[in-house]
Amino acid sequence: MLRPAVLFGSLALLGPACAPKWHSATLVDSRAVAKALHDPVELSVPFDPAAVPDFAAPKKVRPCCAFGVDLKAKVGPVPVPLYENENIVSPQEIGPHGYDKGEMTKENNGLVYTCRGGFIDLAHVRDMADNTLFLAMQIARALPGAITIQMPDQGTKRRILIKPLPEGLLARHGRWTTAAALASFIVYDLSIWHEVVTWYGWESTLGISEKLSAFSPEDPYSNILGINLAAGIILEREASSREQYDQTMEVWLREAMRRLGGVDKAQGRKAMQAVDGLWWDSNKRLPDWKLVTRRNMNIETPVPPWIVAKSVTAADPAVAQMCARQPPPLPLEIADKIGTTKIEDLVEIHFEFSDWIPKEFPLPAAKGQAVQRTDIPKIVEDIRRQAAQDLGPDFDQPKPSAAKTPAKAPAPAPAPEGP
Repeated sequence: MLRPAVLFGSLALLGPACAPKWHSATLVDSRAVAKALHDPVELSVPFDPAAVPDFAAPKKVRPCCAFGVDLKAKVGPVPVPLYENENIVSPQEIGPHGYDKGEMTKENNGLVYTCRGGFIDLAHVRDMADNTLFLAMQIARALPGAITIQMPDQGTKRRILIKPLPEGLLARHGRWTTAAALASFIVYDLSIWHEVVTWYGWESTLGISEKLSAFSPEDPYSNILGINLAAGIILEREASSREQYDQTMEVWLREAMRRLGGVDKAQGRKAMQAVDGLWWDSNKRLPDWKLVTRRNMNIETPVPPWIVAKSVTAADPAVAQMCARQPPPLPLEIADKIGTTKIEDLVEIHFEFSDWIPKEFPLPAAKGQAVQRTDIPKIVEDIRRQAAQDLGPDFDQPKPSAAKTPAKAPAPAPAPEGP
């Protein structure tokens, strides 16, 4: 048995080795201290616009995905033999991100089903993230002054005008918080415009109609997911170069799928098959735009996800069980204010028609004619009217049409009394 003095001496020798190790206080992350104090003000280091990474504007639209599974195609009335587009991928299959790459084979884009976010279109997530990054960098370089940004054409010319910031806003909220919020707000409007022009017939690839994917069930949620991921990467200063952004985006995308409860490919296929006949029609072939029978027209945030098990009461029990232990669905939103300042008061977006002119457009559309971001709700209402005529009155709801209660049969007339 050790004497107390020997025991305490032994413990004293072991103490430093067993004690928790703390990082040296000589290296301090000033952003971490500011975050702890809830202080967005950027101090001490004068802003150098040349230090902001200069990303070229994204020009490519990643090719993906018509909603459905094992989709077949036809050319005119003739079915295309041996063509089948599976579409569904698992979170484990997500490939490396490439800024403005548009390479489906390397990124392995497709539809992932998640318990908390519904179907996620990885191509939409990546496109919106790239656009958010580009705009945030352009805006950060110019603040607090005005800036005009010409985006690559997408159906129309797209011109963004940001007004000078109100005095004190930048000091109160910080350059990167302000730039990320402005970029997020703008890119969400641009994402809605993409759905609008594809509905009215614009084709990113000439000859391939995209109307079947306009306002697809997964689009609004996937778009906001990509915007939010890029904004988070920007605020964490994880995009100092294209290489760093690509690596960070890949890791963050995988983690987002984990947090949202991404399921494997077999389960994703079951989820998609459960809404066959409701959200899409496996009897139709690409490029029939009525293949997708339900459209998500929710352009206001927060946007709730379309969850299969909550929409289909007679779904395969396995579909309900796959998400039984997951947290509740997670709506996503885009902030419309910086502090108390409305972002819509700081931003204008002009969509100017050029070579492509839509047919049956609800507003004047001619070469050189422009519509504003404030016109989008009116245009979307026209799309609602058209879609309700072609797809049915419940086309914008994830659940089946409410069953009509049959009229109660009239009671039989009493038999006449005998003599």
